[in-house]
Amino acid sequence: MVVRLSDIFQIEARALLEGLKHAWAQGYHQVEIESDDSLLVAVIQN
Repeated sequence: MVVRLSDIFQIEARALLEGLKHAWAQGYHQVEIESDDSLLVAVIQN
């Protein structure tokens, strides 16, 4: 099985999005994100 970098990015982005949705559903409106993927953090911020 070959895993491309784009696949990894999409998986990390989906996990982050689901985590944010869960936090928002619990009533948290300000959350702090930590990730070693600077591109992902930049995409989320913009």
